[in-house]
Amino acid sequence: MISKKVNIIIILLGGGILFTLAAFLLRPIYFESLRNHSTVRIVTEEGTLIGRGKNSNQTKQDWEQIREYPNFVLEIIKIAEDKRFDSHHGVDLLAGFNSIRSYLFSKGKRGGASTITMQLVRIQNPEIRSYPFFLRKSFEIFEAIRYEIWLSKSEILEAYLNSVSIHSNLVGFPSASLTLFGKHIRFLSVEEAVYLTVLIRKNKPGLEELSVRYNNLIERIPYEFPKLKDPNELTLNFQSKSKSELTEDWKGENQHFLNWIRKLISIPSEEFVSSLSSELNSELHSIVNSELEGLTKWNVSNASAIVLERVPDKVDELELRAMIGSKNFFEDGNGMVNGSLAYRDAGSTLKPLLYAIAIDKGYYTVNSIFSDEKYSFSLGQGGNYLPRNADLRYWGDLTLAEALGNSRNIPAVTVINQIGVPTFFRFLQSAGFSHLKESPQFYGPGLALGAGGTSLLQLTRAYGSYVMNGLLPKIRLGTIDKKPLYYGSTQRLFSPETAEEIKFVLKDPKLRQRAFGRRSYLDFPFPVSIKTGTSKDYRNSWTVAFNERYVVGAWVGNFSGERTMDVSGSFGAGRIVQNIFRNLMKDKPKQEFTPKFTETKSFCRLTGKLAMEKCPVIALRIRKKVIPDEFCEEHTEKTKQSILGVGFIYPSKGQIYLYHPSYEKETQSIPVRIREIKTLKEPKLVWNGEKELIPSPNGELRIPIFRGKQSLVLYDGDVQKATVDFEVK
Repeated sequence: MISKKVNIIIILLGGGILFTLAAFLLRPIYFESLRNHSTVRIVTEEGTLIGRGKNSNQTKQDWEQIREYPNFVLEIIKIAEDKRFDSHHGVDLLAGFNSIRSYLFSKGKRGGASTITMQLVRIQNPEIRSYPFFLRKSFEIFEAIRYEIWLSKSEILEAYLNSVSIHSNLVGFPSASLTLFGKHIRFLSVEEAVYLTVLIRKNKPGLEELSVRYNNLIERIPYEFPKLKDPNELTLNFQSKSKSELTEDWKGENQHFLNWIRKLISIPSEEFVSSLSSELNSELHSIVNSELEGLTKWNVSNASAIVLERVPDKVDELELRAMIGSKNFFEDGNGMVNGSLAYRDAGSTLKPLLYAIAIDKGYYTVNSIFSDEKYSFSLGQGGNYLPRNADLRYWGDLTLAEALGNSRNIPAVTVINQIGVPTFFRFLQSAGFSHLKESPQFYGPGLALGAGGTSLLQLTRAYGSYVMNGLLPKIRLGTIDKKPLYYGSTQRLFSPETAEEIKFVLKDPKLRQRAFGRRSYLDFPFPVSIKTGTSKDYRNSWTVAFNERYVVGAWVGNFSGERTMDVSGSFGAGRIVQNIFRNLMKDKPKQEFTPKFTETKSFCRLTGKLAMEKCPVIALRIRKKVIPDEFCEEHTEKTKQSILGVGFIYPSKGQIYLYHPSYEKETQSIPVRIREIKTLKEPKLVWNGEKELIPSPNGELRIPIFRGKQSLVLYDGDVQKATVDFEVK
């Protein structure tokens, strides 16, 4: 009776074990699940591999299908690691018996019994390394049998070759082949395959051990070639070449983009197909280096360039076609700095954005008249801002279009004071200038002249708004899992009418001729809108240009921040943009801009009104809704009041002067200058509500200095025209 119960218990236990084992072995394994650690292959538009991302283990792991491997690689691996791989079912019983025998009776080298399938189990389940020996081996055996049930031999071998650790952080033969030999796995030689195979057992063997294992494996394979005392010689050719000949064979023109995109890719995937063109990027790299050779004598050491292209049938996106971060990624020092992402003083490059928002909000039109004169702008709390033009000259009255085309500073500061620094600050933030972290007051009106800084990528994207009819475009960087990856999002910055007006202002060479001359790097044999920028002390040279298809930007300067020898935006970055755009358009039709919202009208340069026969004429494209009805009747009057109107150039409101008692008062008199005084019939000044002064015909005079709060009131006869308060301390 007892024995019967025991038999039942044994049967039940045995059945339970068999059921559990069957349930374990019959759990399906999907081949795709073995690829969860592979890193993203990053390729160009042409399909050229430029690098890889890193997986969660911080290793580099490419994945190639088994058919990409030469047959001799498969043979060598089987001979070295599992010679009965094709005949066993996950566990090699004969190898296991030999391993036990050598463990018990051999005092020398002991052979292992792990098959390729069992090794793959360990690779896919790294946590079992901490298990006790018996438990770990049991798991390896049963899991290997399960692999053999659900996977083909070809799939197991493919997974192993792509997953086995080879060297340092290199996982799999494809990654190791590319890194150590600079070649795709299909181009490996037999010697190189042997070298990689011996590294499987020990990733970093000493020279003696490496040589012994390499030469021993040579004797076991059916291929004949010389033994090597130092197998590392196989990698030296590529390694030495990659250091000494990078400027010729591996220039690194794609490396800045590669490093940047690695930080943006967070989705596990097999491949990221970028929008970058390796061919175009190589051409840009050559242009940048060629132009830098000519700029070296002007103390220029580096440059960056970007090309964005319109995506067909898309109204809200551009794609990144080329990115050059520096002249040589591998140059000692600052070569790895990505100049296209670095923030620097923007110079005059933000003016088109400033004028666009001012026009869009209805403050001005392209024919508005500005006064380009010396003027002190109050900063509040006693501070003042006295901007100067790059040529240190003042041109008097001019239209908004001429002020923008010739990049005059004083009209730009006039605009930002009119619309308010906070308004322009918020506009820039909405345009993607997320680096502006301080308050608007921190930047002040200098924000109009680039004080907040920008990056080349930010700038070209913002200029893309003119191409996209006022929409800030998102930038397509490529596709991953057939889904596009974007930089930024789309939003409207200004109206299509404003975009078109600014586009035509920047396109017209006649509007910028006074500042840049009849011939310069800004002139093209096809329609291009262009704007330059030069920061203080000529430290940064910028140029951005665009047409209906491309946006091209370039920066020239020194990564150290050292000033150049008077290299302006038009001369430095301008020559690079000129060559890039010509290269882009050499085989393409020269399309004219097609206006939709504007028409050409002739205006009087002095008044901004519709021109009469004898007016100094300027032709501008202006939106149809704001074309004035009034014709100029005062075209000969040179003193026509500007948009600033009658007022004090200096002192400015709230200005503070300091009196020095050690100097004579006569040498410290306060200068006064009045704007538009010639438009007044009976000008007079009242100082501190008491003393009446008569200014000179040009609106200038000086008043004695003494401490205290003071005021000046300007009258035209009995009509008050302007007032200003200031203080002497």
